Amino acid sequence: MIPFVSRTFRAASVALLAAAAVLGAASPARAGLCSALPNPVYITGGGKVAIADLAKALSSSGISLIYKLQGSCLAVDAILNGTHVGTMTDTAASYWDATAELKCDLDPTGVVADLGLSDVFPSTCQSLPGGLPSNLGDFFGPVEAYTFVVPKMSTQKSISRAAGYFVFGFGNDSGVAPWTDENFLFVRDPSSGTQQMFGAALGVPPDKWKGVSATSSGDLVTKITASTKPEATIGILTAEVAGASRATLSTLAYQDADQACGYWPDSTPSGFDKRNVRDGHYAVWGPLHLLTKLDGMGYPINKSAGDVVAYLTGTKSPPGGFDLIALLAGASIVPACAMQVRRMSELGPLTSFAPEQACGCYFDEVATGKTTCKACTSAVECGEAAPRCNYGYCETQ
Repeated sequence: MIPFVSRTFRAASVALLAAAAVLGAASPARAGLCSALPNPVYITGGGKVAIADLAKALSSSGISLIYKLQGSCLAVDAILNGTHVGTMTDTAASYWDATAELKCDLDPTGVVADLGLSDVFPSTCQSLPGGLPSNLGDFFGPVEAYTFVVPKMSTQKSISRAAGYFVFGFGNDSGVAPWTDENFLFVRDPSSGTQQMFGAALGVPPDKWKGVSATSSGDLVTKITASTKPEATIGILTAEVAGASRATLSTLAYQDADQACGYWPDSTPSGFDKRNVRDGHYAVWGPLHLLTKLDGMGYPINKSAGDVVAYLTGTKSPPGGFDLIALLAGASIVPACAMQVRRMSELGPLTSFAPEQACGCYFDEVATGKTTCKACTSAVECGEAAPRCNYGYCETQ
């Protein structure tokens, strides 16, 4: 049975993420070339909450996960077309020892990534009329929701798809009060997975958005928090960053085109259960895409990169001390094993999903501190209605 992870874990995780998002992590001294580290695996893309803890767990086994932050579409390009990660003027990358994030330098002549992390399907970033090449694998990882956020002082509670279309598509001319001043609409950039996802949801091309561009999610949080007109202010963030910034920001309920009302990602505005994401009521979400090159047999060319994919998708037992479900729950991200629906295209139709080893009960316990599921140590303790003992609780499958 996996040990209980308390609300204190989740609260501490959120606090740490909030501090990193708003203040930015301190930049340690660089350790020289990344290529000098043992068994380097180069990873690029957005979001690193799971990568950081996995890298710490793997460091003692002689594997160095080297991470370079880039927008989702740049990560897709890096894997699909072999575009080099980093430039001659931007070579800093992150890696981890057992306890901390460190820095190293990418080779300025060019580094090809082994694994790309994208918030969106590759076809959202590039035209792929024939689908993905046969030598490229797109593995679905944890699920991230995308949110509209406003300052705590704002009285706004929800936004519809139609309102979002006019606000971010027309800016000053949106006609949607109170969001009629482009100086207080805070957006990302066209390569950002968050803007790509909302572009697909609203029907506003990512390169046509109106508003003030932020250099990062943390910068966007800072801009919204410091706004001098909170009622006129709105922005876009992942649920991960929004969840870590609840002290200063509020998440709006979102009403999709075919819905009669809006839904928050969680069952309540102050909740952490991601119930409406997990059952499909909240519309704007998608899986993390783990992209890597494959050999002729369909296996990742870089075996260590393949192991990272397996750990993050739950198909291989992670190294000791790495509890992916607890880690994701503390960061407002949903592991695939806690989902009840899935999509096979960007914001496409929902289909029922029954994960092979469901973890919804354990996710609820970690995320909210309670669950209605029966605790167990083996399947013999579970009844016919929920015959499987998964992660310490009786589940249906």
